[in-house]
Amino acid sequence: MSEQVETGGTAGARLQEDKLEAYMLGHYMGALSGVRLFDEAARTWAGTAYEDRFARFVREIQDDIGHLEAMLDRLGATRRRAAKGLGTATGIASRLNPLSRIRERTGIAAHGELEMLQSLVVAKRSMWVTLLELAPSDPRLDAEELRALEAGAADQYDRLRAIAGETARDRFLARS
Repeated sequence: MSEQVETGGTAGARLQEDKLEAYMLGHYMGALSGVRLFDEAARTWAGTAYEDRFARFVREIQDDIGHLEAMLDRLGATRRRAAKGLGTATGIASRLNPLSRIRERTGIAAHGELEMLQSLVVAKRSMWVTLLELAPSDPRLDAEELRALEAGAADQYDRLRAIAGETARDRFLARS
């Protein structure tokens, strides 16, 4: 993926594929780690009214990872296998962290974990937007696919925000 591809936009500008690959692989590793955090959250919320919502997040994020892998393949990314190993190891390490509070449903730490999951989705959405900006420069980046992925990330954020809002009262309001 290190070759330079002529862009369709600015005259004389070239897409720096090595930089694009590094950028996308960084997000790829984050996604592999993040899906494990969402999976852990799904287990934490099992048996509650939120169980199905978190299971849906996991399925959607796995699908997003599939789209990102396909894009990396179309772009000829040569380091995806190494990035996958590192991202998987990071995800496992984050689950083994004894200080991780993702296993809790109540308390201030649980609310912070919901906000952290929201931030992961915001980062993913930002990547889709960035790639959408580059799509006119490279036919291997499908603008329609990227628009759909960006809309999906926006929806995921809204749904996570709703869970945080619905559960905040139980965390922060004292019962008399």
